[in-house]
Amino acid sequence: MTVSKKIGLCLLWCAGFLTLLGCNLLFPLPEPIPTKESGVIVAATRTRQETATPTLISTDRQSPLATLLQASLPTVKPVATATPTATPPPLVARVNVGIVNLRAGPGTHYAIVGQARTSDPITIVGRNEASDWWHVCCPLGQGEESWVSAQFVDLPLAAGQSLAAIPLATIPTPPEPVAQAVSGGNSGSSGGAGAGLPGAGGFGAVSGTNPFTGLGGGRSGQRPLIVCINNDYAARPQLGLSQADLIYEYLMEGYGITRFSALFYGEESNPIGPVRSARLINYYMGALYDAGLACSGASDRVRYLLKHEAPFPYMDVDLDDPSNSRYSVSIGSDYRTRLRTSTGGLRQWLADWGVEKAPNLRGFTFGGTPEGGAPAHSITIPYPAATGCQVDYRYDSGSGRYLRFMGGGAHADGNTGAQVAVENVIVQIVPHEATAIVEDSLGSTSIRLNLFGGGQAIVFRDGLAYAGTWRSDSRGDLPHFFDQNGTEVALKPGKSWISIVPSTYTISYQH
Repeated sequence: MTVSKKIGLCLLWCAGFLTLLGCNLLFPLPEPIPTKESGVIVAATRTRQETATPTLISTDRQSPLATLLQASLPTVKPVATATPTATPPPLVARVNVGIVNLRAGPGTHYAIVGQARTSDPITIVGRNEASDWWHVCCPLGQGEESWVSAQFVDLPLAAGQSLAAIPLATIPTPPEPVAQAVSGGNSGSSGGAGAGLPGAGGFGAVSGTNPFTGLGGGRSGQRPLIVCINNDYAARPQLGLSQADLIYEYLMEGYGITRFSALFYGEESNPIGPVRSARLINYYMGALYDAGLACSGASDRVRYLLKHEAPFPYMDVDLDDPSNSRYSVSIGSDYRTRLRTSTGGLRQWLADWGVEKAPNLRGFTFGGTPEGGAPAHSITIPYPAATGCQVDYRYDSGSGRYLRFMGGGAHADGNTGAQVAVENVIVQIVPHEATAIVEDSLGSTSIRLNLFGGGQAIVFRDGLAYAGTWRSDSRGDLPHFFDQNGTEVALKPGKSWISIVPSTYTISYQH
């Protein structure tokens, strides 16, 4: 072979080798099974679809091909992987009472958005600054966050964990206080706390004679007790009416049914009920009698007024005794009839709250039969007949009391079975003023019945009627009654029933 041929073959062999090397670089061969050659472990070359760079690990010496491949590929730096942070377990509390309200904000003046029951789990997501309300997430599958009072749930904290670890939550704007909607009135207003109420009369504590009956049995150092009592058909016969010293009867929103508020002072009663919700009249009533007021629920605005503006203690029984085991008892499931209390339970409430005291008031005026009365052995008060609330009284000369009838039949006391009877029947005409406070699901609004100031009245006692006026000018100043000549009409010692009526009512009475 000539020299030129040898040179040509050499050049041809070199060109073929370089061509083959270029093809391998552009189009890698399929992945072979790893082998060990001369102490070199060649890792499998990946397919083109993968982006990872092949790695060559040498335990001995680097082959020329491996060196060439490494030199021709870019260097890839490994990406650091963050160490996952452990998420703390959620704080789960459990309800420690029979039932508790869930609210739109941290306070009883916020709307109720749901309820939770004994041992229900509630996830805590936040708190208010005082740590007495928990912000909770969606209990019982509800679709919104809410708030629950801390005293009604048990929150287990791990060792070393403090309440400061629970984040503060944004507190929603509270509803407008009801006092702004009902302030003022026919007796003037001083504004601020107790807006719409006159000042205290400064009469001093009562002693000896019962200021509500004119009889013995005064209680040194104890308040009168007022309880809101239902008057639905299902609630009859009510419990404890015969033991009350004084009972108020008044129209509810919609003007279709009445409700009672019974005042207990001279006698004990167990049970009392069925207990129902408060209305705006109770704000004036509690202040008038310097009493402890107990009702079951109220509209948010009325509750705010009673809890934050009233100058007397108010117990919302289902809220402040949610287990119904200390101050009350729950019988059955019908909201109209289930809830009962007692004078003993209410005395315990006042003692627990540190608000028991003698009332500061001027009692009713009692005395013998006044002159100038018109015969009145039969009385009719035209409360709504459709709900069986129309009222009649018949004077019983043997006992000197008026027997009460309601809905066409004798009105009995469920505790004794006896017909309710009182020494005095009083009809007090009070302006029935509309408010914007919604009280029920139908949109009916609360009626303001201001028990301060004055107006027309009729007093019935001893089978006689005394038409005239009523007057009450300050807190603790029980209403006093006057005939048409301005002479005060004394009440007969004993128990009284006061019916609050609008000026449109015609009260009929005859011999």
